[in-house]
Amino acid sequence: MGTLKLTLFHVGPVAPWANTVFHKQIEKGNAFLRPHGLRFEAYPASGSLDLDWSAPLLEQGRSGEGLAQRLALRAMAHARYASFDNRLPVILCQIGGGGGESPGSIDQKLNWLPWVVMDAFTLNEDGLTLTHEAGHCAGLKHPGHGPQGDSRLVEDGHAVTDNLMAYGTFDMATQKYGGRTLIDDWQIDAFRHAYFHSA
Repeated sequence: MGTLKLTLFHVGPVAPWANTVFHKQIEKGNAFLRPHGLRFEAYPASGSLDLDWSAPLLEQGRSGEGLAQRLALRAMAHARYASFDNRLPVILCQIGGGGGESPGSIDQKLNWLPWVVMDAFTLNEDGLTLTHEAGHCAGLKHPGHGPQGDSRLVEDGHAVTDNLMAYGTFDMATQKYGGRTLIDDWQIDAFRHAYFHSA
């Protein structure tokens, strides 16, 4: 079974929720990936490493002050645990606008290999936000066309919404995205070639 190695961090304001969030994300991710011969392995084995950071990240993270915040947080994670040994850093924090991100992935070349930041309070209820963002760190894109999208995830002009790299089907009644259930072989291959994969 292939292993996707993670190092988990949290910032001070989300500390009370970190264990619960990480447990769900890893458990759901493993249930999703295990039939395809992959699983997450986290360090530390229980809990996560704390970072002395209190400000929410600005919503716009690809330039300006928002990017500077993400780079500073990543540097702080490196200082806290420098022995990454080809591990994917995952930082649980607060993000203006919420959700998850993978700085340094998909046409954004930074001084660090791609990493994950996740908002502790707005993650998709299917528990696959970490897995989705790890997919970006492995080079996978959302459904779409052009340099920012993957046309293999578009059928008859519509996005395959239930694929891991989409957001799930939107339910108008609940105003929420449903769970994702699909992953293709070429996407599994991308995980197997990611810098944080170990055979």
